[in-house]
Amino acid sequence: MGSVRACRHRTTTGSCVLLVLALCALAASLPAQETTWSPPLPDAEEHEWIKLTSGEWLRGEIKSMRDEALEFDSEELDLLKLDWDDIAEIRSPRSLQYVFEDRRTATGPATMRDGIVKVRVGGEVLEFQAAQAVSIVEGASKEWDHWSLKASVGVVSRSGNTNQLDYNALVLLRREGGTTRFDTNYAGNLGTVQDEESVNNHVVNLRLDAFVTRRLFVTPAWIELYTDKFKNVDLRTTLAAGVGYDVVRGKKLDWYLQLSAGYQQTQYVSVEEGEAGDEQTWVVIPNTLLEWDPNDDIETSLKYNATIGIPDVKNTVHRLVALLEVELTGALDLTFSATWDRNENPKARADGSVPERDDLQLSFGLGVDL
Repeated sequence: MGSVRACRHRTTTGSCVLLVLALCALAASLPAQETTWSPPLPDAEEHEWIKLTSGEWLRGEIKSMRDEALEFDSEELDLLKLDWDDIAEIRSPRSLQYVFEDRRTATGPATMRDGIVKVRVGGEVLEFQAAQAVSIVEGASKEWDHWSLKASVGVVSRSGNTNQLDYNALVLLRREGGTTRFDTNYAGNLGTVQDEESVNNHVVNLRLDAFVTRRLFVTPAWIELYTDKFKNVDLRTTLAAGVGYDVVRGKKLDWYLQLSAGYQQTQYVSVEEGEAGDEQTWVVIPNTLLEWDPNDDIETSLKYNATIGIPDVKNTVHRLVALLEVELTGALDLTFSATWDRNENPKARADGSVPERDDLQLSFGLGVDL
């Protein structure tokens, strides 16, 4: 009898051991379960979250989205420019304005997941395709959030055998709406040599762009005012309208082409006897802008336009501006610029002298970016 109990005990013990080994083998064969983490929902706190297609979550603030690039101010990584296609999810408790193709808009807190943007407008949730998003802008309740400012000032001083003092200034004031962009630009140069004025030119641009699609935009109004006494131009006024297209829009490289047409009037400082003191002509203006940002601290741009007289193309004027900005602090930049102007047919002055066709100006200074 005792031998029977011992046999049963050994059998039970062996069965338990085999069961434990089988469970261990089964557990080892199962794939390891990943630990997942998800941030709080948009209405849980004031932070905004984005998830990249790589699976990484970032916390911070959405600044804007346009041209298929999202600007996101990360709390740890500072301002980032991310491709829209690299964004997998968005969780935003703030009331932002979302603009989609066909000029559809919605303003409110939003989420994006699985290619769908959901915007809460009042008690209703509206759904849109993320692939059709044209822009995201701040300022649903604050007008100031629509505006940005870039400005730089440079001074060059030389003394000794030659006393020279040069000033230059660049200003870009921009207002961005959901489907519009308004720019005011100013560039000016003043200079003296041996206390005699040697440089005095100024140009002001006012321009309104309206986006039809993500890449196509029209410019219903563009005004340029230009003066340069050393080129014998008292005031040159250009009124134009046109259409443009974003050829390339990426995280580091942007490039657009534009073609405009309009009317131009030029008033001269002085002219030879018998010559008219002003001229009017129709013009065609091809224009292009290339922007390349190799990293978060350096921004470069190259802008060219030609104002071609119609039908007299000999009155063509060229302008090329190259700009390099190196970030020193969050809002302070070191700026370098080069400007080339060429007038194919400069007007002779009253004394018979003719201004040079080409002017090249190099400058550097400090700028602010707000």
